[in-house]
Amino acid sequence: MSTLEKPLQSNLLEQPSSVMNSTQSEAFKRSLLWHGIFLCTLGFIVAFFIPLYANPRAGLATHLLGITQGVFLAVIGLSYPQLKLSLLLGRINFWMIVVSAYVGMIGEFLGAAFGLTRVFVVTAMGLPEGIPWLETSVEVAIKGISLFILLSCFIVLYGLRGTKDDASSAQKS
Repeated sequence: MSTLEKPLQSNLLEQPSSVMNSTQSEAFKRSLLWHGIFLCTLGFIVAFFIPLYANPRAGLATHLLGITQGVFLAVIGLSYPQLKLSLLLGRINFWMIVVSAYVGMIGEFLGAAFGLTRVFVVTAMGLPEGIPWLETSVEVAIKGISLFILLSCFIVLYGLRGTKDDASSAQKS
């Protein structure tokens, strides 16, 4: 079968260009907006139970983290159509930031619910140390996602960079 006989396919993986097209970036945008609003909702729900946590101050931190991570995901989602990234880098960035947001929220929640102290030095002042394996697990997760979120920010900044085409378009107008 020659190339002329092949039917046109709308498979996102078979784009001739490696740069995200508008359909792909809109799909990432919509998904990031959904996850952002969902995390905000979780943050609001967590607030109802603040007095019940073993560490109420960490419960408040969980509430605030859910809201700020949700807003952050939504802002990144709104920027996705403006990014000049390859589809692969766009996907990697999407998953890094979404997984980091949820892992961070879960880690904070575990710290509040079980009174963890190792990572939550300020909010857990005066509390006894929590379950050692849980303390270690949450510490590794929180420190790991911090690096992923920072890397994701650098990827977004890279994707927002100006290109030669942008400069030549600005000079013509």
